[in-house]
Amino acid sequence: MKNLIALAAIMTFGMGAAQAAERTVKLAVDKMFCDSCPLTVSKAIQKVNGVKSAKVDYKTKTAVVVFDDTTASVEAIAAASTNAGYPAKPTTN
Repeated sequence: MKNLIALAAIMTFGMGAAQAAERTVKLAVDKMFCDSCPLTVSKAIQKVNGVKSAKVDYKTKTAVVVFDDTTASVEAIAAASTNAGYPAKPTTN
């Protein structure tokens, strides 16, 4: 019986890991006025736990972020950029 309970617990906790999803979000980033700004935005976003990569483009004023949605959220990522002085919000396309 103890083995059955242990197996059920392992399967339950193991299923949570299987449900983790890697997501990508594109953010519009304001107030980037020079070629150095994307580095600051990228560093701020990458400090968010769960962010796997952040590619920030000065010309298009966007950031494309890949993250684990079980530990990071779009809101937390946008807030990291905003708190660094570069307001960000998800784009519609």
